[in-house]
Amino acid sequence: MQLAFTTSQLDPPDRLAAWRALVNRAFLPLTITPAAGQRGADDFEGSASSQRLAGVQVWLVKASPMVAVRARQHIDASGQDDYLLALHVRGTAHATQAGREATLRPGDFTLIDSARPYSIAFPGPGPFEHVIYQIPRAFLDARCEIGSATALRVPAASAAGQLVSPYLRRLARSVVSLSGHVREQAFVDSGLDLAISALRAAAGYRDSVNPHGRSPASELRDYALAHLGDPSLSPESVARACYVSVRQLHRLFAREGVTFGTWVREQRMRRCRDDLADLELSHLTIAEIAARWGFRSAAHFTRTFEARYQVTPSSLRN
Repeated sequence: MQLAFTTSQLDPPDRLAAWRALVNRAFLPLTITPAAGQRGADDFEGSASSQRLAGVQVWLVKASPMVAVRARQHIDASGQDDYLLALHVRGTAHATQAGREATLRPGDFTLIDSARPYSIAFPGPGPFEHVIYQIPRAFLDARCEIGSATALRVPAASAAGQLVSPYLRRLARSVVSLSGHVREQAFVDSGLDLAISALRAAAGYRDSVNPHGRSPASELRDYALAHLGDPSLSPESVARACYVSVRQLHRLFAREGVTFGTWVREQRMRRCRDDLADLELSHLTIAEIAARWGFRSAAHFTRTFEARYQVTPSSLRN
């Protein structure tokens, strides 16, 4: 969906109502009110642009000070459950969810789960600017467990913030120039991976490391990556090859916030996507590419691929 909206062409008394209608129709059902100290609806101004980038809706928002609340009735009525990766650009924002509060200043970012109640306030003075990545739940859940990483601030001045914030902001402003699903997906995947790493660190996840500098799960991952093309790859086969118990394998992956099966599926999906985009592999059929990365059924691969990337393998290849 591509969208551009501004209240500037509306009569002042109609602007706040039009803004509420846009947000509830095109973004998420929310209750929107002017921030405390604002004189009223006649003074409200807002603009928003949005475009889809490899399955992620990217929003650029600028508006007068306001408060947005997503309550249980909004969630029940809409059925939407995306994650919202919010990068603050101008002003101050206070995001609250699950008993946690993140105060955001320019360059800071946080994650919000739209399937749970939350609020975000932009108190002013003056208009705020905000970038929002509206991310399908499966995109993040396939990577790791991030349930406790919502409403946590990643500061712009932190080591992670200095790396991730400029990337997210530049990516959001480059949506139009990124043509072609393959290129889009690579940039989005990189941004999400960076953001998740920063959010997990803010949430206090600490992956234990052995004396040689590798995490305990590294050997398991290395073996699995080397055998992705084997359709019989399983927790049992990996555990046996690496001389650990199956229970220990699951515990090590859980410590890093993801299940073994979800991690393997994501690795296979990425490699199939890259192969489909590789002109040098155009002589291979889609079924052959799926098989070389461990998918037994071409039909199952097609369904899984479309659910992951919102495009069929044949459309991506074309």
